[in-house]
Amino acid sequence: MRPVALIALAALSVPASAGAQSPTDLFEARVRPVLADNCYACHARLRSGGLRVDSREALLEGGDSGPAIVPGDPDGSLLVRAVRHEIEGGEMPRYADPLAASDVEGLVEWVRMGAPWPEAAPAAATASADLARPATPR
Repeated sequence: MRPVALIALAALSVPASAGAQSPTDLFEARVRPVLADNCYACHARLRSGGLRVDSREALLEGGDSGPAIVPGDPDGSLLVRAVRHEIEGGEMPRYADPLAASDVEGLVEWVRMGAPWPEAAPAAATASADLARPATPR
């Protein structure tokens, strides 16, 4: 095989980077599912630690430890630091396995992009998370 053909073949086997996705596509494909599957049970309606993660405004407001995200600065964002397990005693998700590296990278890229949040996303994501959660006996 010719070197040019090998280079073309190698380029085809490399997955497209998150940078090639629109902010909305990145959020819908790689952020909202991670938040819904791993965070909403404790940080939506329940507000564990005073934090909700079901809207951009709530993440910017933060909880007991301060703002959860700093748009444009993943390393300065508590959410990213918690899922990377960089905060002793504050590792997230709590009581579950750590997030997959690809899930963490999706959150990092999203925060780096400025943490865009499509308008219709909060209600749909929260409603699906609430439906998935079993009812608590009184």
